[in-house]
Amino acid sequence: MSFSRAEFLERNLARQSDLIRAADLKAAFLVPTATAMVGVLAALFRSSHPGTLSFLLLKLNLVPMILLFTVIGLAVFPRFRRGQGQGALLFFGDIAGQDRQAYADAAVGVDEESYLGDLAETCHVTACIARTKHRLARLDYLCFLVILPFWASAVYVLSTEM
Repeated sequence: MSFSRAEFLERNLARQSDLIRAADLKAAFLVPTATAMVGVLAALFRSSHPGTLSFLLLKLNLVPMILLFTVIGLAVFPRFRRGQGQGALLFFGDIAGQDRQAYADAAVGVDEESYLGDLAETCHVTACIARTKHRLARLDYLCFLVILPFWASAVYVLSTEM
């Protein structure tokens, strides 16, 4: 069995892309859950006769909830700068930034070493994106776990003040 550098890098790129999808799925669970939590608090707050404790618990929910939605947004749309290498043949941002004909000419005229270099660089960029997304997904869940006791307390207090 012969070793193919292109096949190795293409499998690596596919694995990194799967890791990005996995991180997106982790964050995707939290968006409807956190939105529903906000909705429950709003509905209970509106239908209850809130006291001082209710206002305090709502304020304690507000900061981590804003942080949670901020981190979810960052996880879904991470900001990543590719660097100086303009005109890559595989990275979508560089492809879209090129003129259509210039990209077509470069893609048709690419040699194996250039392709392997571009593929290796794209693997690295994709791995950096995957790492960033997984770190932010971990932070998403940490924020969610911090919110949970405050949210449960606010729901309990608001439901008893009806």
